[in-house]
Amino acid sequence: MSTMINHNILSMTAQRNIWATQNQLDRAVTRLSSGLRINNSWDDPAGMVISERFRAQISSMAEAERNANNDINLIQTAEGALTVIDETLTRMRALAIEASNGTLTASDRMALDVEYQQLKSEVNRIAQVTNYNGLNLIDGTYSSTGIKFHIGTYNLQNEDYYYVSFNSMSTSALSLTGTSLLNTANAQAAIGSIDTAISSKDTERTRLGAHVERLQGTISKLMMSRENATASESYIRDADYAVEMSEFIRTQMLMQSGVSILTQANMVPQMVASIMG
Repeated sequence: MSTMINHNILSMTAQRNIWATQNQLDRAVTRLSSGLRINNSWDDPAGMVISERFRAQISSMAEAERNANNDINLIQTAEGALTVIDETLTRMRALAIEASNGTLTASDRMALDVEYQQLKSEVNRIAQVTNYNGLNLIDGTYSSTGIKFHIGTYNLQNEDYYYVSFNSMSTSALSLTGTSLLNTANAQAAIGSIDTAISSKDTERTRLGAHVERLQGTISKLMMSRENATASESYIRDADYAVEMSEFIRTQMLMQSGVSILTQANMVPQMVASIMG
């Protein structure tokens, strides 16, 4: 091999290799310190695009889970109100049964009717004041339009969102208007009206309960999908510490040997000069 003084090709080669090794060492240190295999777009351009898409999906699924849980809380609020209405109607029916008995005086019936009318008013009050985050649930506001439940990661109706209606539980909607216990005929009529009201209330509770069951299934599916998407995103983006530590040790050794060789290469011109002198 030729020996020259003006251009130290061996030194240039050593420097180039050290620069490449330094880049590899920097990348290994970055991956080990961040825990990520992809820290910059140039680490793996295609992998970064795929992992970013997974990240968007994972974030959306987490939010959809929260939406579904909020939807369950909303339905549970309505369910709690219906439970109180159930107890109220049960007491009203008992009063109507008592008032249907012919042994009572007019004064007795009036006393029973006072409580009955108060309970009827309470049903109306509950229907008016039951709300979740400002949304009136059982006063008929959403009996036709419904409340939107968005529990998916896109925007397709009946797949990512649907509407749930909430029927009115007021006395007029339950056909309890005009009932009284002031005589046996009225009391007997009230029993039938209350039975109809209880049936309507039970139908509504069953329907809302089915929606809760549906939402619980949706949450379970979202959790499994998010788990699988996270595993896929992790496989693409996260650093494999065993691999990266091996790379770190390898590049450290190369760096040490490269620096040593660079020192030797820089001595070659001196050796050539010594021949001349």
